Amino acid sequence: MYAVNEGVEWMILSNGQVWQAYHMTAGLPVVVDLALEVDLLSDTGLAAKTDALFYLTKEAFKRRLIDDLWRARAATSPKSLAQVLLSDVVADAIRKELRRQTNYNADVSEIHRILRGEVLRPETLV
Repeated sequence: MYAVNEGVEWMILSNGQVWQAYHMTAGLPVVVDLALEVDLLSDTGLAAKTDALFYLTKEAFKRRLIDDLWRARAATSPKSLAQVLLSDVVADAIRKELRRQTNYNADVSEIHRILRGEVLRPETLV
């Protein structure tokens, strides 16, 4: 709540072992997304940890590199990918490919229904 009240865009939390960077998008409701997490005691290689921690340096913040990281993670998040998969363009491409492979001409609404009900996880459809 402190970050929301102060109107900051980035929040960094750490207990010394785990470092987390959160991006806050103002609005109603406020959206807080985990952009980066580094566990210094994990089995991940030293180079990967170092590369990730670089985003928390003064130089990286000056060059807004963490913004690029957050945009990339937001663009490829399960929710974003689910929205793309459920778009009319992709559903039509799926319909055409199904027809090419199986000679069955599925309806786009049927494809949407199957994607929503059986293929995608419910939490990605929110």
